[in-house]
Amino acid sequence: MDILNIIVDRVEEVNVFNLIQGRTPGRDTHLHTRVDEDLLREFLSELERIAYLSNQMEEGGLALELNLARRLRSAGQTFFDQFFPAQIQEKLRSSEGGFLFFHVDQSLASLPWELLYEGTCFLADKFSIGKNIAGFWSESLRAERDRLRVLIIADPTEDLDWARREGEGLLESLNADVSSDRIDVELLTGPRLGKLELLEAIRDRDIIHYAGHLHYDPSQKESGWLLPEGKILRAREIEKVGSLPGLVFSNSCMSMPDHLQQEEYFGSETEGDEAGSEGRKFNHLAGAFLRAGIASYIGTSWEIRDSSRTFDFALQFYRSLFEERSVGEAMFDARKHARQQFPPNDMTWAAYNLHGNPLTRIFRSGNRRTFDASRNILTSRKILQQYPYPISRHYRRFLDLQESYDAASSEMLSTLSSCFFHTLGICGSILFSNLSSLKIRLSGLEHNLNFAEWTAEMFEGLNRVHSLGVELAAPGLVESFFLHRDNIEKLLKWSEPVQEESAADAYLVTFQYLFDNLLTDLSFLGRYRLVYLKDRAGDALELRGQDIIEMRILPSQMEDVQLARSIEKFSSQVCFFNSSRRALLTLSPYMRFEPEEKEFYYPLLDWSNQLQ
Repeated sequence: MDILNIIVDRVEEVNVFNLIQGRTPGRDTHLHTRVDEDLLREFLSELERIAYLSNQMEEGGLALELNLARRLRSAGQTFFDQFFPAQIQEKLRSSEGGFLFFHVDQSLASLPWELLYEGTCFLADKFSIGKNIAGFWSESLRAERDRLRVLIIADPTEDLDWARREGEGLLESLNADVSSDRIDVELLTGPRLGKLELLEAIRDRDIIHYAGHLHYDPSQKESGWLLPEGKILRAREIEKVGSLPGLVFSNSCMSMPDHLQQEEYFGSETEGDEAGSEGRKFNHLAGAFLRAGIASYIGTSWEIRDSSRTFDFALQFYRSLFEERSVGEAMFDARKHARQQFPPNDMTWAAYNLHGNPLTRIFRSGNRRTFDASRNILTSRKILQQYPYPISRHYRRFLDLQESYDAASSEMLSTLSSCFFHTLGICGSILFSNLSSLKIRLSGLEHNLNFAEWTAEMFEGLNRVHSLGVELAAPGLVESFFLHRDNIEKLLKWSEPVQEESAADAYLVTFQYLFDNLLTDLSFLGRYRLVYLKDRAGDALELRGQDIIEMRILPSQMEDVQLARSIEKFSSQVCFFNSSRRALLTLSPYMRFEPEEKEFYYPLLDWSNQLQ
């Protein structure tokens, strides 16, 4: 994994580049290219045209079949070839990915580096990217915290329906996904929000999420958040607050004078017009936060629509952040999610950019002293939305039975046991397939097994992994199973059919408690994907949550030779897919999926007939 810093100064129309890999400058220093201002402006205008067309297609204003992704690639590659010197082009093309941090002149502040295309993929497909604008940002030391104070400001003007839903949805989802001893979330919304109240609320927060109008006044060269009754919380006022958060995520729609709206998309015909040049190139609100010492600011490069997809993007970002990912990695995860799940002409993934160091980590879990029962209450939503389909489906059935007045404890225990069996079946299939790819053989897998024998083989494989020091494609599997080894053995014993209802009553509460703790620590099941490859072109079914949905392996991922070969080889098989590592493992012969029946089978397990 590379850690690259690219410093770009601009003197008139000459760009001066210095490349630092790791902590040491290399030979690629003081490189030059010459790029005219009109080319910079045309590139930015083309990106905004693409964004405008994407918005119009979503709103039904265009019925044309436009391939906006191809148009975006073409513009990104042309500018990549013109802007970077040959040595840096080659470094970016040959890199296998990692972290990329741009330190650039203010005149280049508006360039979305994520959208430059190096010939096989966008830079955002390969790197976790951040940017530092000279004069706006400096590295600030901020300790990682195990409990974050989050403030959500949503739709203060009450005219953005999805901004309001975004705020309410984030409040609900973060409280459901993250234990209360890890997060404190407050939502502010509605017509009574005043400047004084917001300035007081902003102080001493770790994260601020804003969903509303961003007001920009080119004549004053000033921006801010639009509040009720036309009031504006200005950037200069925010800058004076003092103790600002470590992260601001601004999901903002632009609010500006009507006569400038068209120029905002297509640029001004007058070269000196602020709306067409520096005014629309850099979010001054970001500058205010950065100058005040904030570590990370996430904003957009152009106008974004008020829609469910901006909420989905933000939610995916926060979920990754609370998996202890860096800010850059969380942005990388959110972009991948959007590109794979949203329509091809949706440009939501392309709009966002990170001001700040992509290596910055905000959240770090505290040391676990014992099992945390509060986490079990809050983890249900995550299991239902993000875990593999058979686990989510059976867990949903169990929750439904819990809410029923006449459900017997034996029926609830049986349903929860089925969910547990599927968890062992999926985790075992992932482990055994990974071991097979590493040429590690387990002799016990040569005949049919019951679940106790299957689990014993899992721990034998995990011991091999530990002793050999090899790394699995599913990080977290080894630690989680060793942590819960004794409890897994108890769960296996309690999963045996019971004859008396009183015995089921005795087992049920403890079974759920231990199983919920196991699922919570198997968080990788929600972070990576279980997919059924429909064909060799990368079309697939994502076996995640309570619904089976269509997805696609991205073209940029298909250009990875090894991954492309795996996709062709594993067609019509169920696979484990770690997209960040571009690792695709077939789970055959340990697991089989029948699309028409929507059922999973485990060919080596004698008890597979009990899992329907």
